[in-house]
Amino acid sequence: MVLHIMIKNFGKIESADIALHDLVVFVGNNNSGKTMVMQLIYGIREKLSSFPVTDLRVKKSDLNGQCLLRCDQDWFREMETCINEYLAVHKSQIIESIFGTLISAEEIKIALEAVESEYFVSSVSAYRNREAGGQKTEFNIDTRRYVHGENVKSYNCRISEWNGLEDGTQMALQAVWSIILFGKIAADAGQIFLPAARSGLQLLYKQYFAGGAEGSFVTPIKDFLRFLQLYAEERQPEEGRKGLLEFGEEHLLQGKVTQIGDETFYVDRQVGRPVSLHIASSMIHELTPFIKVLSAARKIDWLYCDEVENSLHPLLQREMARWLIRMVNAGMHVIVSSHSDTMASRLNNLFMLTYMNGKKANFELLSELDLKEADLLHSDRRAHIYEFRSGKQGKTAVEKLEFISHPLMGYDFQLFGSNLDKLYDEADKITR
Repeated sequence: MVLHIMIKNFGKIESADIALHDLVVFVGNNNSGKTMVMQLIYGIREKLSSFPVTDLRVKKSDLNGQCLLRCDQDWFREMETCINEYLAVHKSQIIESIFGTLISAEEIKIALEAVESEYFVSSVSAYRNREAGGQKTEFNIDTRRYVHGENVKSYNCRISEWNGLEDGTQMALQAVWSIILFGKIAADAGQIFLPAARSGLQLLYKQYFAGGAEGSFVTPIKDFLRFLQLYAEERQPEEGRKGLLEFGEEHLLQGKVTQIGDETFYVDRQVGRPVSLHIASSMIHELTPFIKVLSAARKIDWLYCDEVENSLHPLLQREMARWLIRMVNAGMHVIVSSHSDTMASRLNNLFMLTYMNGKKANFELLSELDLKEADLLHSDRRAHIYEFRSGKQGKTAVEKLEFISHPLMGYDFQLFGSNLDKLYDEADKITR
């Protein structure tokens, strides 16, 4: 199940249909609307997380005292209709709540892209909690996702007393909606937006809160600043996050970021002495938010990053591309923008290797390229690339790029390609 955000005449964006797959990459000119679209997606998902789900078109039954709910294509379409009616009426208020100002938008819609014959079945059952002396009634919600009749994934959660079965039914449907929206049942399935100005913002966030300037930023940036203010480190990160932290420290930071009290320090692995973040290099400033996201006690599953290559040497951009792929493989959803041909080319190379590896694993080639199988997208992960092209009258067309497999060339980044052609032509004229 994939959520699409569709917009029409939003600011300078003429139209866009963004499928929120596991990895989404925006490329394009400066001032073409990439950041604005990313922030809009962030804000809409935030609003939809608390959207009241409907029980219309839900197929209900009872089995041995368990309430069974089946959510299939009929329910998906009903949810689409309810949400799109809400967005049509409230889009101006939603935009203003995200950006702090009115931005014109002709249309904002969502679509739920379901695999053929995809549906969810939730069972709701009550039991007495023995640890509470048998006095407390709790409910177990078991949700299973089916494709072509086969259970492909199961989710489970327990919730304390409700007022009755109707409340239990509503919670089960909310669990299904959470799976569609976040990929998991979790009230704490967090998202974070790392702005292009993340370096300066993390150095000044204390002054921001002390100065009472909270109304001066868009909501995703306010949330980023709040994340920095409330950051607490997870002392025992799960294995997936631990591996991501170790990769970032070894291949990008060449050291560690550590928190002492409310101050952040960088420890170079060769020097071994903590250095205040205020006097560390710009590269360390740019990478520190990633480390904090991966190490936070509040788990972040959706990462948005504007200009992901900021302050990174081309060689480190290559490593950043590997890191992003590994984040996705670890279960995170990642949405990034980039102006870098190096970043785009490196990601494209990894996508082509992923395609080749799907046909026949070539470990010798991976070894030759100093890569690991972990640097390739898992078979159940999907990436989409969108190119923002500035056109007439200041409008931007957003095009989803298609992966070209015959002949194998991956994604054709025309904007980067035309710029490189100009540089080569220029050098040729100079050296003739």
